[in-house]
Amino acid sequence: MRAFAFTYNGRVVAGSKKEVRIEYPRPGWAEEDLDEIYLSTVEAVKEVAKSVDGKVKAIGFSGQMHGLSCVDREGKPLTRLIPWIDVRASEQVKELTAKIDGKELYRRTGCPPLFVYVAPKVLWAKKNMPEVFAKCWKILTPQDYVIFRLFGDYYTNPSLASGSQLLNINEVKWDSKVLEALEIDESILPELVEGDVVLDTLPGKAARLLGLRQGIPVALGASDGALSNVGLGAVREGVCAVNLGSSGAVRIISKRPILDEKMRFFCYYVASRNWLPGGAINNCGIVLRWFRDNFAEKEVEEAEKVGVDAYKLMDEEACKAPAGCEGLLFIPFMSGERFPVRDPYVRGMLFGLSLAHGKPHLIRSMMEGVTFTLRWIGEAIEEHARVDFLKISGGGARSSLWRQIVSDVFGKKVVRTEVEEASTLGACMLAGIAVGDFPNIEKAAETMVKDVEVHQPSPVDHKRLDRLFEVYKRVYERCRVYCEEILRVVE
Repeated sequence: MRAFAFTYNGRVVAGSKKEVRIEYPRPGWAEEDLDEIYLSTVEAVKEVAKSVDGKVKAIGFSGQMHGLSCVDREGKPLTRLIPWIDVRASEQVKELTAKIDGKELYRRTGCPPLFVYVAPKVLWAKKNMPEVFAKCWKILTPQDYVIFRLFGDYYTNPSLASGSQLLNINEVKWDSKVLEALEIDESILPELVEGDVVLDTLPGKAARLLGLRQGIPVALGASDGALSNVGLGAVREGVCAVNLGSSGAVRIISKRPILDEKMRFFCYYVASRNWLPGGAINNCGIVLRWFRDNFAEKEVEEAEKVGVDAYKLMDEEACKAPAGCEGLLFIPFMSGERFPVRDPYVRGMLFGLSLAHGKPHLIRSMMEGVTFTLRWIGEAIEEHARVDFLKISGGGARSSLWRQIVSDVFGKKVVRTEVEEASTLGACMLAGIAVGDFPNIEKAAETMVKDVEVHQPSPVDHKRLDRLFEVYKRVYERCRVYCEEILRVVE
């Protein structure tokens, strides 16, 4: 959970981050606690509130997509949150597409048939915990639950809703045909409110809880993915956003819905008739986190001694390996993958490992493998829209090496902006639009987003990585069947 305060010109005044535990009760499953999410949000805001002296003009939200949680009539959680990384609903995708053809589902919702979405998770919940689901009063994302706890009612924005597979992406309203296929009523979903208008003002009880003054205008904002584009200033034609967070993504903003015949990317919604074609991947920074937690004990211990981030020391190790890692290729699909392959069964692989390889090669190969997946999505987008250069965000973008790898793999200029927390800045920008400070996201970006560093692709490294990228795709295509066989062995 993150809370940040910004000035009108996009300068960070204060920020706070709180980590929320992800539990993995079974292979392929992931869960989070709704109340932990809410309390972490409250604590993060309270810390920031101490630094702003009652000067907050507006509040905007940035929310995590794709999560399913159920609450009862009193708003008490009936389930834990099933987040984006969970793949348990893979079989329900087949059940859903038996009711609605996969391509029609995509044309209606902008969401390909995929385990990550709320729609198949609803079918999973109805089948596997029918007594619990029978008590479900509302289906909520984590942000929706936080909003309920603060305002006492159920609201969501069309941006978050567009990542559920329940929203008609063309009409920007709940899709009756999908709801009929799931056998649920629209009343089980929150009310839709555009994210760049004022929902309400902060009520007294919530204000006291957060350490803020009563009456501050609140906007619902958008999904963290959409707001990453906004906060990077990737809001005009030709500018593409790349996110290197726990999950990763490649996205553009469009004035119309853009769909792909092969369903290689999604099309979500931002706000005020702006759409978000792109693709997100499960396996990005979370892969480096796995390596840190299991194989980087030395770096973790050293980081604690000298007071730096362990990732910085891992980055220094990776810099010792050349582009292409001397033939070591990492296939990063450690928790299945969403885009562009839509494959819940594939798993990670190290290909080409030799006795000449060491820790630097392993770390760098992870960065390169993740970036290959992002490029694969980027190529699909470029069949439909122009991409001139990239703007980059997320924790991985702190790494100068990884930024250069992105430039070399894509063969395009990469721009880093001043504010690392692009999604939170994007939420602030939509709040600014809601209270009339800006007429639209383009004008907000001109005022609030500052570019600070540019990476240009190395012709030599781009050529080498270009060849490896083709090998990477062939390795996936030829080896994925063995991943399914392995999963059957360990069932």
